[in-house]
Amino acid sequence: MQQTSLDSDRESAKRRRERLRRERKLKKSAARTLLPSRSFWAALLLLGIPTIGLGSLCFSLVQNNLRLNAENSELEEIATEVKAEIDSLGEEINSLQERAGVSKRDETALPAEPTTSSPAPKSNLAENLPPRGGPVSTVTALELLEDARGQVPRLNQTLNSQIKPALEKTLAEESAYPDGPPIAGPLEVSSEFGIRQNPFGGSRYEAHEGIDFASEQGDLVTATGDGVVTAAGRNGGYGFSVTIDHGYGYQTLYAHLSKMKVGMGDRLKRGQVIGHVGSTGRSSGPHLHYSIYKNDEAINPRQLLKLSESRAASNPQ
Repeated sequence: MQQTSLDSDRESAKRRRERLRRERKLKKSAARTLLPSRSFWAALLLLGIPTIGLGSLCFSLVQNNLRLNAENSELEEIATEVKAEIDSLGEEINSLQERAGVSKRDETALPAEPTTSSPAPKSNLAENLPPRGGPVSTVTALELLEDARGQVPRLNQTLNSQIKPALEKTLAEESAYPDGPPIAGPLEVSSEFGIRQNPFGGSRYEAHEGIDFASEQGDLVTATGDGVVTAAGRNGGYGFSVTIDHGYGYQTLYAHLSKMKVGMGDRLKRGQVIGHVGSTGRSSGPHLHYSIYKNDEAINPRQLLKLSESRAASNPQ
């Protein structure tokens, strides 16, 4: 009986050992299932390195794209401003050219550009350049546009402070310059400027400070340049006459008028009617006596009127 009990204990211990062995085996199997192997971690590490690098590259590209978009927006804004300013300057210059009567430069008169087959020698180019140098520094489009935008205010200042006043002064001088026709019609010279014989006969000579233009009674007499009327009325041997001060040292006299259409202080424009041809004063018939004075000295009107010799009468004296 004692032997039977001992055998039973041995059998129970054997079963427990067998059960513990199976349990340990199950735990090891479960551990291998839950924990990845070293080869798995190595593969994961190798895959992770390029993934991280690709992510960094993508982030960098996105950043660069955003920066380029911002720069492009700024470039477009600056370019628009510069274009508008340059267009405004162009309109100003065109307007001044039209007012001054300056024609655009004839492109056909420009020198031909050198062909690629015969370029200018490098030594000649170097000789024409001033001495300068330094390291090369690349300039971006944004910097170029910003520099151009910075030049626009200076161009505007130069245009407003120098070009406009100078051109306006020139235009005023040209408008006042008495070189227009004094009669609204053909100009026929009946007596020249200078020493002439007495128009009423005799052997005496006299100084004639102007040119006489034969015309019909009542023909229109016009101002030869912009100016202000400084005298209008009877003037001795000149009869009814008008004197215009054109500024810049010039004055003109229109004499022997039958009627006057202007008065003292009137401001006149070139070509404006100032009276009608007549024969008042010391006159032998309807005509206009026209004189030009430069700094109070009489000058030959032919110098300004650019009259051709064919317009002189057969008996100019």
